Amino acid sequence: MSAQLAGDLFKAALIAALRMSAPALGLMTVVAIVFGMLQAATQIQDASVAFTPKLVAAFLVAWVLAAWTVNGLAEFVRKTLDAIPWIISQS
Repeated sequence: MSAQLAGDLFKAALIAALRMSAPALGLMTVVAIVFGMLQAATQIQDASVAFTPKLVAAFLVAWVLAAWTVNGLAEFVRKTLDAIPWIISQS
């Protein structure tokens, strides 16, 4: 396997990971900003007040987007496994 091919496979894996994690990270970031502003306004500086809503948001996104995430990962794995004969022939 050439370095170029290994780099392309690594790039595809990173892009797939970013696509699958972006919705959860985006929602958790928005929730953290909103609750951070609420904590600053009310001057309540308890760590659980900031952590609990982010945890709930992560579970909510995981529950709502579970099928989409599994389909995206299955498509990536299918493409990767389909490319194995081509990779072997390039060696």
